[in-house]
Amino acid sequence: MGDEIAQCNTKLVSLLPRESSSKEVDAGLLTIISYPAFAASTTELCDATRTEVISKLEGRYGCKRFLRDGYQTVKEDPHRLHYEPSELKVFENIECEWPLFFELLLLDALIRGDAPAIKSYREKLESVVIRDGSEGLVTVPELYQVPEDKVSWEYQKPHSQDRVPGHKKQHMWSQSLYILCGLLEEGLLNIGEIDPLNRRLSMAAQPDPLVQIVLLSEDRKMSVALKKRGITAETVHRAEQDPTFPIKILPAHYLPRLYQQLGISSKMGLSGRPMQSVGVIGTSQLYHIHEAVVAFTPQFLDHEAFYICLDNRLLVDLIRTDLAYLKANWKLMGRPTMVLPLTRTMMGEEGTWDKSPVFRLTQALVAGYIAGVRVQVGVMADYLDTASVKQLHFIDPVKAASLLDIPQIDTKITRSSMLGRVGRRSFVKVDRNSEAIMDTIKKSRMTPPTKHKLFLPQLSVTPSPLPLRVSSSTSLSPLTPQPLEELLASAYTAKRRSFQSDRLLVGQVPSFVPGTPRHASLDVGNIEDLIQRLQQEENIYVQADILNHLHNTCGRSFQLEVRGQTCTLSSLLEELYQKSGTLHLWSLVRHIAGILEKTVEDLGTAATDLLVRQKNFSVGLPNNEIDITQPLPSSELVAKIRSVCGGDHSAAAFTQETIIYLAMFIRAEPELFKEMLRLRVGLIQNVMVLELSRAMNCTLEQGLEQLLDLNPYDVKRLLHLIFSRKEFAISEMERDTMFVDGQILTMPDKQISIKLPDKKQVRGKLRNDVEVLGKASEELRSEELRSEGDEKAGHWIRRRRLDGALNRVPPDFYPKVWHILERCTGISIGMKSLPQNPTIHEMTPGELKFALLLESHLNSLPAPEYRQLVVECLMVVSLVTTSSTQPAFGGTLVVEHIIHHAHHLFLQDQRGHTGPAMDCCCGHVGSCGGATGICVHFYDSAPSGRYGTMSYMALAVADRLREVHRPDDQCKMN
Repeated sequence: MGDEIAQCNTKLVSLLPRESSSKEVDAGLLTIISYPAFAASTTELCDATRTEVISKLEGRYGCKRFLRDGYQTVKEDPHRLHYEPSELKVFENIECEWPLFFELLLLDALIRGDAPAIKSYREKLESVVIRDGSEGLVTVPELYQVPEDKVSWEYQKPHSQDRVPGHKKQHMWSQSLYILCGLLEEGLLNIGEIDPLNRRLSMAAQPDPLVQIVLLSEDRKMSVALKKRGITAETVHRAEQDPTFPIKILPAHYLPRLYQQLGISSKMGLSGRPMQSVGVIGTSQLYHIHEAVVAFTPQFLDHEAFYICLDNRLLVDLIRTDLAYLKANWKLMGRPTMVLPLTRTMMGEEGTWDKSPVFRLTQALVAGYIAGVRVQVGVMADYLDTASVKQLHFIDPVKAASLLDIPQIDTKITRSSMLGRVGRRSFVKVDRNSEAIMDTIKKSRMTPPTKHKLFLPQLSVTPSPLPLRVSSSTSLSPLTPQPLEELLASAYTAKRRSFQSDRLLVGQVPSFVPGTPRHASLDVGNIEDLIQRLQQEENIYVQADILNHLHNTCGRSFQLEVRGQTCTLSSLLEELYQKSGTLHLWSLVRHIAGILEKTVEDLGTAATDLLVRQKNFSVGLPNNEIDITQPLPSSELVAKIRSVCGGDHSAAAFTQETIIYLAMFIRAEPELFKEMLRLRVGLIQNVMVLELSRAMNCTLEQGLEQLLDLNPYDVKRLLHLIFSRKEFAISEMERDTMFVDGQILTMPDKQISIKLPDKKQVRGKLRNDVEVLGKASEELRSEELRSEGDEKAGHWIRRRRLDGALNRVPPDFYPKVWHILERCTGISIGMKSLPQNPTIHEMTPGELKFALLLESHLNSLPAPEYRQLVVECLMVVSLVTTSSTQPAFGGTLVVEHIIHHAHHLFLQDQRGHTGPAMDCCCGHVGSCGGATGICVHFYDSAPSGRYGTMSYMALAVADRLREVHRPDDQCKMN
């Protein structure tokens, strides 16, 4: 399928120029980026891979296959089947060189038309072939090896010794490529003849696809209203004139069911293709299934079980993201066709459409250009000739009839005749159950069910508001961070206050007036009293607390009688979930979603999007994390999430939501994840709590409350701003107006929203005030300097926390640490040690395995800001060792000792200059509460500069070298 092809291409792009996790480069990649595969998608990727191969593997006689390749070397033991990883270093610098790769490089230069490279590699190739003087025959040996008597010299100075042909003196593959290069050079063979599929042209710039959009309105009234505004929309209930050849529009979850029929064989015991969700490329094709043409709505509109598409702004953002993905990855014949249903829940009342994000999206679509993508809005019948159509010939006619709910007819009708007849039609037929598609969309939008009477009392539209409470007495100063243990406990290991069972045991129902919290406290007598109270209570938060207590006490299958009807507790929770979703009470929605164990249908796909781009991730918090290193079905992934979240239902739902957003980011903006190997979802969520608390100047508990009450769009925006290292501000906004069952509901309480700070406007206003008031410029300048100093306070500790939580490291960090290992017997990081042997014997500097090993040691440090100090310390050590003439550190390098010694030097300077640390750690180290006993002011110091952290670390490293190399050792360091 198209989505899987795009996923494979993404995997290749993210892997190159690396060969695998165990090999940093391989000369065989030349066959991937050039003849015969031509699999790379961009010229830049080909150039980077070719350069990597040449710089690390090319020699005088050819290229090594890969680093530490022992094949046919004199050190190889021909009687052994394999070598242990720690033994491979013996082959370093004496690997055999293969002329075959000179031929591949020459062939690549011929295809590219690079004349200098053609001349260079022809000369290199002619210097290594063997010529028969008598007959003039040319043979190409398999490889060249270092003779045994010259191995020691080659170890000392690579590429200095002459080599001799080894193993096969005539290698048939090399011989054939030699002839092929000669035929191309002489013009006797055309490049198109060796690449009949023109794969070499795949890297050429292609025109952007035009995405065809079909809008489906819920009813004719909406269609007419849209038409008046210049927007063409099909009607779902439009009658079918000829039932013989219907065009069906189905939800996306039907498509995996159809593909599940691929490969089924009862005789061979084959069950068919696994049930897997389909991406936007798959749903943007039309499918010819015997007598029917079928279209599918996008996958994200299929979220019957999850809540993220309840937010119209996020829904619009998802559509924009999918359009951009189609633009970047559409390689199929024909144009992509996207079907977008429009419901009144999405659009709102007609008089309020101008404020609707979905309506503004439709206007942008009609304009023909959105998110950098060319689009065209029209009716389905006009797109049949230009759409990408795929024939699913493997589906049995009887199976197709049952899966799609269509009558079985003669299957001998050809595809061309069917398309010819359908192409002349001007209507769209939706499946015989006319409510199917809109029922699915309505469910996904969480409108309350209308087919049965609600069990719970009608919701009061004036519930207790939750004002934006900012407490000055409990404000979180940027220089006095909460201890990590308290931060973790306050975030996701404890239950939410509003749903704690013990809060149901004491207190009375508060009188709900503006300015009081939402949370309800109940007197719990017995189950019958709670059920009676449930039937009378109109406040949704009290209902939630009662149902939460009943769930914790009796379980979801508990049956009870409400308003004369017998129902299960699960059905009541589902009803409350739909009501809170309709009213956009996000903290309630997230908690009940966790209780009901709701799952994002494409969660497994989102996780795969991260993994194929070489980004492993973990769920949970430090000391209780589960690493996800391979694709898993959504059910297994959710089970792991729930196991680390324990009984915290909100955390389980919010973790799924976070993974979905990370997958959206990496698909649209992969540069945000540069220099990251593993994403720690739990720590990222902690940073979100911390940043929101700082922006609101409130406690961590209040910050957590507000985070879980953010709408999905603002959660995604907050996460994006954190990854982008951008500042953000908080604003209050009225809750959205809801259109429910023909009524407009407006919630009276306000909600916070994430926005970018408008610094230019603030500064401009300040300058205007100066001109108008004519105040003394010196006084204002000093006041501005003081305010700027307050703004900068906490900047660097925040930066270190963010980078530490996101696992960001500087470029070439991991190879530099590998070279540090060459100068010492090991590196101690926290409670873990990275030994020199066998680490550098098993792994090369650029291996992904080494990077993952080192990162696992760094991740053992619980405080992200301290982790980042360790990264800075190792970079300083790398700089010192690179410029130092001393051969080694001697013994194990204990990073913690260097950092604490640098901290000691920092405190000495603070005492000498009466710095801010005089109020805390200069008197008693660790009194300010910084992680691992390091002063908060040290964490908040800039890395560079006279009093920067790296300056102190450089001094500490120099002191360490002085201890190792005494004056009697003739140490030259000053």
